[in-house]
Amino acid sequence: MASITSVGVGSGLDLEDLITNIVEAERAPTEARLNIQEAETQGSISAFGSLKSTLSAFQDTLSGLTDSANFSSRKATSGNTESFTATSDSSAEIANYNIAVLSLASASKVATNGSFVDPDATVGEGTLTLGFVDGDSFDIAVAATDSISDIRDAINNATDNTGITASLLTVDAGLNDGSTITELVLTSTSTGEANQITISVDDTGDADDTNDSGLSLFYFDGSDPDAVSNQLTNKNTAQDASITVDGFTAYSASNVFDSVIDGISITAVTADENPSDPTSAVLNVAIDTAGVQKEITSFAATYNELIIVLNQLTDYNAETETRGILSSDSSARIIEQQIRRIMSNTVEGAPSDFNSLAYLGFATNQNGTMKLDEDDLSEAISSNFDDLSSIFTGDSGIATQLDDLLESFLQSGGTIDVKENILKEELDTIEDARLSLGYRLEAIEARYRSQFAALDILVAQLNQTGNFLSEQLEATANIISGSKK
Repeated sequence: MASITSVGVGSGLDLEDLITNIVEAERAPTEARLNIQEAETQGSISAFGSLKSTLSAFQDTLSGLTDSANFSSRKATSGNTESFTATSDSSAEIANYNIAVLSLASASKVATNGSFVDPDATVGEGTLTLGFVDGDSFDIAVAATDSISDIRDAINNATDNTGITASLLTVDAGLNDGSTITELVLTSTSTGEANQITISVDDTGDADDTNDSGLSLFYFDGSDPDAVSNQLTNKNTAQDASITVDGFTAYSASNVFDSVIDGISITAVTADENPSDPTSAVLNVAIDTAGVQKEITSFAATYNELIIVLNQLTDYNAETETRGILSSDSSARIIEQQIRRIMSNTVEGAPSDFNSLAYLGFATNQNGTMKLDEDDLSEAISSNFDDLSSIFTGDSGIATQLDDLLESFLQSGGTIDVKENILKEELDTIEDARLSLGYRLEAIEARYRSQFAALDILVAQLNQTGNFLSEQLEATANIISGSKK
């Protein structure tokens, strides 16, 4: 028998609307509850994501305070940055040095001398051996048909090229007629006296390796750049940089001097105009107190950002009469309490008169953030710098304790990770509840539809019986009425 899909047809009653209302009455409270639970859970997930990001940013600022080496860092200051600059590491001794720059490092550059009419000109055949006076070399085979463009490309593309680049210049020929010539220029990619270019030739064209004909036009003895026999012009002689440190001379193939003073790197910027009697400037190496103060100031700022976020997530706002989304979450409360406890504790092992953040100018505001007095911090750093690291570093240091604590919150399987997984499971449970609700509503609708269908049939039958009886009574009445006439 075909199922009844619309009830009330037989009886004329609005049973479909009644079924809809009954099902909706069953759906509404449960669905509203699930919607609220889902919104709260999603909000908590978002809140923990924000908290996780802020905790991570706070942990990043601890890296400069957990390492004791950062509290012994040095700062190198040049008395004349136009002459030289300097940097230092923590191994540098606190001292002053007189520095003068005698010369800057330069790279070797040589060029042909007006021999080629254009880039397609050929030069001869044989082998060129290019290299440096005190270094390695590489060979270039040149065929009789190779142009100077081909030679340039062969040099630049050589897989064993030791550091020489080749380029072509098209320049005025000097004949006052607008004609041009092409020059091949070779440049060392590295500075320093040892990187002076030298070129030997095996000229198979005329068997003379040093004359002014054929491939010999590339002959250049780098050990004597001004030799008459050189066929290339020396455009720039390779040179080491040189400086004096307290009157002692030092050399470097580059403009950087890394090993003259332990822990200090000096970069020559400009050579003195009178290297025979140079003017020196002071290089000062001192404790980098400014760097440490910057780290502590940054630490205070990011801590305050964290506390503001925690307050927004967990506190009651009297003005808006609203509570933070994590106000009832014990995990967020525990995180806040543990962080604040470390910030306010004294440090075991530190000097008794210098063992907490209070000695550095930290004070707690009413909302839990920290106020840092920069003047007090500067005074503490200048007067107690040697004890400063004990407050932050070591097993009992504030930065170390905070770093360990934050790691327990942020790591995989840590406090926040566990909480986020619980919240995600709650979302899955809510989704399962929605599915169960759907199944239950289908069952409820099916039950009422079956019951109302039976009612519809019964009412329809009763209506038919009633109509029949009415017709019979009417007929009987008509018969009685007719017999009286």
